[in-house]
Amino acid sequence: MVPIEQKIRLLRSTMGWSREELARRLDVSLSSVNRWELYNVTPSPLARKELEKLFKKAGLS
Repeated sequence: MVPIEQKIRLLRSTMGWSREELARRLDVSLSSVNRWELYNVTPSPLARKELEKLFKKAGLS
């Protein structure tokens, strides 16, 4: 299983999004996205649900 921080980076790379863009699409702060990617902090259940939708859209599920 791919760690969430790597999967988020891959999602952003695949979709061509910055961290700011991902934060906007998830309606979370930029610092949240930074923590998920850089410090291995797990997204909240609601953010995780929205991320899963984006992973599917990008073909990464």
